[in-house]
Amino acid sequence: MLFNSYEFLFLFLPVLLAVWWVVACVARQWLPMLLLAASALFYVLWGVRFFVLLAAMIGMNYAFGTALDAMPDDRPGPLTRRRLLGLAVALNLLPLCWFKYSGFLADNINALLGTRPAFTPPDLPLGISFYTFLQIAWLVTVYRRETRPEGFGVYALFASCFPYVVSGPIVRYRQFVPQLGGLAAPDAAHIAPALTIFVIGLAKKVLLADSVAVYANSVFNAAEKGFPLTSAEAWVGSLAYTFQLYFDFSGYTDMAIGVALLLGIRLPDNFDSPYKSTGIVDFWRRWHITLGSWLRDFLYIPLGGSRAGKLKQYRNLFLTMLLGGVWHGAGWPFVVWGALHGAMLSVNHFFRGWARGRIPETLLGNPVTRLCSIALTFLCINAAWVVFRAETMRGAGRVYTGMLDGLRGGLIGSWETLFANNHVQDAQPLALLALCGALVWCFPNTREIVFGRKEGRAWLSWTPSRAWATGLAVLTLGSLILLSRKSVFLYFKF
Repeated sequence: MLFNSYEFLFLFLPVLLAVWWVVACVARQWLPMLLLAASALFYVLWGVRFFVLLAAMIGMNYAFGTALDAMPDDRPGPLTRRRLLGLAVALNLLPLCWFKYSGFLADNINALLGTRPAFTPPDLPLGISFYTFLQIAWLVTVYRRETRPEGFGVYALFASCFPYVVSGPIVRYRQFVPQLGGLAAPDAAHIAPALTIFVIGLAKKVLLADSVAVYANSVFNAAEKGFPLTSAEAWVGSLAYTFQLYFDFSGYTDMAIGVALLLGIRLPDNFDSPYKSTGIVDFWRRWHITLGSWLRDFLYIPLGGSRAGKLKQYRNLFLTMLLGGVWHGAGWPFVVWGALHGAMLSVNHFFRGWARGRIPETLLGNPVTRLCSIALTFLCINAAWVVFRAETMRGAGRVYTGMLDGLRGGLIGSWETLFANNHVQDAQPLALLALCGALVWCFPNTREIVFGRKEGRAWLSWTPSRAWATGLAVLTLGSLILLSRKSVFLYFKF
């Protein structure tokens, strides 16, 4: 059941809110258990066998967490707390490796040996990457004595809460559990902004992401099949995917935050206008924020971070992003994407260190230089998304070839020349890309619209007014009309 489905919008969510209100009025202390039951039902609808796996992992991890909490730090013998944590992490990674990477490994072994594939990869359980990372983070915080188990029901709810279990944000235990004691019946103060955030997210997904996806799919599918691409078609396809991915994933996050807020739970922000970034370092502070903080806290810092000199810092950045690429999917394109971002992060860190206290640092504060930095950063991000989207390195290479031809003058000519292969048949994709660009660079993001900027209110600020209600109603109606083009969120496959 998708957030962008009639079943969720007109059955699951309304029934849950009605029952939630009744339980809140009669026995408020049972609201966490109601949310746990709703989360179990939500996941069961995706597949009973996958729910069994999630439940088994929750039980296993709670047992490990309880043991880690009870074990003294100086326990003698072969089974120390550190080794117990290592065993727990390994057992968490085993299902992820089997379901997500066994097919990739088998394909590469067959390619090396020249044998025919005799292995059918298992179906990927929904959200396994997200709930695996979420539970590993909890185990590590228990190991560090930063948190303690507070009951199996509380942990089970944290590890399976339906707004974020299948596609994030990657919530931390300390962000979530303290809010459970304040659960209550929804009121206007929560309902109005929550619905606003949800509708904005729904419109991002249905009206924008799914619309530009048509052109991204057309170009990338043609590249995979070896069909010719003109420079203009390659650029339209790459930009279409760049905007599709942003509006798809940030749209899901908005919807998750909105649904959780309807129930009185505040989820962490996951996007902060990432395409307005002035560098790759800035980008990873704004894009998929909860994943970036997870990679920093549980990979980059344990690897050594920046504590052992610049060269090792660059090595640690590269390895962290390489593993981040592998986390996203099983395939060489994801490995290359992670390596690209690791290299770009290292270069960006080197430049920032070199420029500190020099003239370039002063120049970067200039508005014109800042705009150039945003444009260059976006072009680098767009180029990296090409290999992220491509199914094979050959497909990515064909798109890159077209894009490079454009830099050599291939973006000049008549419409028939620019779009000779009919992957783009009219001006609609160009208008959509222009609209996406305007929304990304000229408008505040969802958090800024609803809650304001850190330094004050955004120029486009939400208020509970008739004008906003009318605008949101129009967005809702347009989204509901187009829900028949039902499509899953892109990050479901990661």
